[in-house]
Formats: sequence, C-alpha cells, structure tokens
Amino acid sequence: MEHRNRFLEYFQGKCIFITGCTGCVGMALLEKLLRSFPQVHKICLLIRPKKSENMSTRISNYFDNPIFSVMKEMHKDYLEKIICMEGDIVKPNLGLSQKNLDYIYNNVNIFYHSAASVKLVDNLKNSIINNIYGTEMVYSVAKVCKKIECFMHVSTMFCSHGFSRLVLKEEIPKNPVHPDSLLEMAKSMSINELEEICKESKNWPNNYVFTKNATENHLGNKKDNIKIGIVRVGCVMESYKEPYPSWLINENMFNVILKNVLNGIAFNIKGNASAYCTPIDLCINALIASTYDTTHYTENLKVYNVATNRPTINEIYKIFVKENVKDPWLIFGSLKYRFMCHLKDLVLEMSGKRGIFVREMEKMDKFVEISRDGLCEELYCHTENLDKLWKSLNQSERELLFFNLNDIDFEKYVKSWFKMEKKYNPMDPTSTMLHLAKL
Repeated sequence: MEHRNRFLEYFQGKCIFITGCTGCVGMALLEKLLRSFPQVHKICLLIRPKKSENMSTRISNYFDNPIFSVMKEMHKDYLEKIICMEGDIVKPNLGLSQKNLDYIYNNVNIFYHSAASVKLVDNLKNSIINNIYGTEMVYSVAKVCKKIECFMHVSTMFCSHGFSRLVLKEEIPKNPVHPDSLLEMAKSMSINELEEICKESKNWPNNYVFTKNATENHLGNKKDNIKIGIVRVGCVMESYKEPYPSWLINENMFNVILKNVLNGIAFNIKGNASAYCTPIDLCINALIASTYDTTHYTENLKVYNVATNRPTINEIYKIFVKENVKDPWLIFGSLKYRFMCHLKDLVLEMSGKRGIFVREMEKMDKFVEISRDGLCEELYCHTENLDKLWKSLNQSERELLFFNLNDIDFEKYVKSWFKMEKKYNPMDPTSTMLHLAKL
C-alpha cells in the first residue's frame, strides 16, 4: 500500500476542462498534468479568440513558453491530448460550438476554473461580470456533464478582508450582498450607478477581492449535488522546483512591492504581516491533490487555504537586503528615488524628449498603494484541510505532488527571486547618467 499512488490512479483516463489556461495558474496546471499524469485521456482548453491570430498560430506560440520545455522532452506526443476550444467565460454556453459542447457534456470529468479578472483597479461592473457571472457560466456547463466528478475553483487568500483582517478559516466568509443581487445590478446598471449603489464593496481593498468573495458565496449556494473544491492561493510567486526553479509568466506583485520598499516608496508596510508568498508549482500540486480529496469528500463543498503563516514581510526583506543591496544611498530612501526620477526627466527634456520617469513614479506610487492595502495586512490563515491531506500522503504521492509550504527553505527561495542587473543600476547616479547620455 505504501507504493500505491492514489493520484495517478484517479487521473487515469480522465477528461479535464480548464479555463484561464493562458494565465499563470492555468498554464502551470496544464504543464504539470501533461508532464506528470500521462494517463490523462484528454485536456480541453477554453481559449478566447483573437482577430489578429488564428487558433493554430496561437497554440504554437503558447507551447513555446519555456515552462513546457521539460514536458516536451518527456512527451513528444503531448498535443494528442489537447483539445482547444474557442470560447469566452462571459458568454452563454461559454460561446462554444455545439460540437464542442456535446463533447464536454459526454466526456469531461473534472472542471478547473482559474479564469478571472485580476485587475486591482477594474470597475465593479467588469469585476462582477468576469468573476461572478463568468463562474456561473462555467458552472452551468459543468452541471450538465454526464460524467462530472468535481468542479475546482481557484480563489484568493485575501477574500475575507472586508470583514476580518485577522483570521481566514477554511470556510466561505459571508458577503453583505447576495451574489444574485450583484449579478442583477451588473446587468441593469451602468458602471457609475453600480459603484454608487453598492457601497458594501468599499469595505474591501479592491473590487477584485470583493467579487472573488461573492463568487465563493455563489458557489456555496449551489444545491446541484456536484462536488466543489475552492482552492485559495496567496501571492503567486516563482516556481520552487517544477518544472525548474524560478519560472513565472510575469514579475509578481509582491516582488514589485518589495523592490519599491527598497527604494523607499512603500515605507509604511506592516512588517509583521505574513507574506503569503506561494510558489506556483506548490499551488498547482495542492490544486491537483485537493481535486482527489474533494471528489472523495462526504460533503459537496470543501475549501483549502494554500498558505503558510511564515515568513513575515520583515523576514523576507532582511533576506533580500542582506543578499542583494550594496547601495549606501539606501538611507535616503524615497528622497533618493524621487530625486533620480526628476533628474532623469531633466536630462530627457534637455535633449528635446518628453520626461517619463516622474509619471512612472506616480503610477508606481498608486500601484503600491492599491497592492499594499490588499496584500500586506496582518492575517492568520487556517490550513487544517490541506495539512490533513498532506499527512495522509505516502512517500510516492509526496514526491509526485509536493505542496507542504512548511518544508520550504525560504531563505534560499527568496534569494532566487532577485537577480540584480549588473550592467545598469537605475539607482546608482554614475550608471544612471551614463545610461541617459546614450538616449
């Protein structure tokens, strides 16, 4: 029994449907399934059409991402498992053709819904449509499937900030507005009317986390006897091990904030807050493991917090400074950064070009302010469900799906985030002037 791998057995012959496959979570999920679960039968990808790019070109470019390099060496025939379907989560029946709908209805066993609007500054109407209505459209297709086993929804660790900035349990925190009411208001009201009427959303740092909270409530109200798993992730960071260290599509938000703390911009972040930096590969492993757990759970809904309450922001910052900072000007903090932005703009304007650095500085101030409110608050996360699941795994299962955040060497991991540019350091006066002289 020790050598038995329940996950490999469970996913054998399964047909899987993924939304948000072009995002970080969706892409990493697809890569892991293709690389580590060759027994999977088919994987259906919902992809929004683009006028400037046909589907075959888009798929070819998609699999050129470095994350798939290891998988493609292992499985040359990976494309045989992929079915690409043009569609959109905010359209009825996901905008799918009848042929694709029939295939889904008759074959799909597992739905992974990771598509969402993650814009922190998006208006409430768009956030409701993309996050709540989009989830409803995906679920409405899933519940018709003849072979459906579970519906896995990717959510955020910060969904409870409207009510408690202290504790997040593995249950759905209540929203003061019923999600059905939000959907009706989004359909009938303009952007400005909705912002004016729905005052409750102002209790959250931004519309993204407010609507993700409402989406969880929407799924929690379902009575269709379909197993639903809600997997909450924190700040998704570079990969820890798989398929290789330090992979991520774009620079993550937490990195941006930390780098700007170094420059003296975000100087009032709460250092005792937990960072909730979660490597993307551990997020995906937890998501896959919780799929099996959700399917075999006695009740119809289970929530998993993929989190560890350490290290704190202060601890991460100290690692970063100790490893990377050799700048004696750091003591001047924000004053130095702002001075250099004005100086660089002056050089540009003297050469007849428009200044850009002060405007970028102002944009960054706004970005850090919005991000800080949502990410850098003191919050304790309960992780009993995921901890219990990890303890139930044998050695073979742990090697296949490593997701125990408490076993991470965070000092080594944090050091890998920041690779300082040697040729040009924008905060060094000499290199800055030499660089600007070449513009």
